[in-house]
Amino acid sequence: MEDNIQNNTSIEIPGVEVKTGMALYDGNTEIYLAVMRFFLPNAIKVIEKLRNVSEEALQEYAINVHGLKGICAGIGAEKVRKAAYDLEKMATSGNFSGVLAGNGALLIETENLVSDIQAWLKKYDSQNAKPILPCPDPYLLNSLRKHCEAYNMKGIDEVMEDLEKASYETDASLMVWLREKIDESDFSSVAERLSKYDQE
Repeated sequence: MEDNIQNNTSIEIPGVEVKTGMALYDGNTEIYLAVMRFFLPNAIKVIEKLRNVSEEALQEYAINVHGLKGICAGIGAEKVRKAAYDLEKMATSGNFSGVLAGNGALLIETENLVSDIQAWLKKYDSQNAKPILPCPDPYLLNSLRKHCEAYNMKGIDEVMEDLEKASYETDASLMVWLREKIDESDFSSVAERLSKYDQE
């Protein structure tokens, strides 16, 4: 549940096994926190979809609870992931009464998880100078594309450093993807994905 990051702030969130989550990203705190920010809006959407469960819509429920299981696995939220997994199995097998019995507890656990993550991130952001911007700067993304096309490592590192100085309300998943691809030296994929910023 706890891990230390660069400024000695400890990540301690009930229901989150931080070491399990961080291990998915080779211990990269920036990527892990970006994934956690990405988790929040997706979890909130899934919660709303799971509120009303009916026997006729059991297959749709199974799909939605499967999605919840996946995003929980991505941050190490093992308690909710396990509960979602169990309910997914019930829904897939047509066990409506089992789903009905367990869904309320799952919703409460997930809502608590979302609330605890939001509270931790709010505290973390207040203690760090990193600003929260609406989205990554299109100019910087276009610059990154050009550096990737030219295989200019120095330029790539400089632009990524600038981009990662902020957190983003939207496109947090893009930043996670960019960091992963650049760490893999997959510059052609980055250039291709960022080609839409050519004219911006």
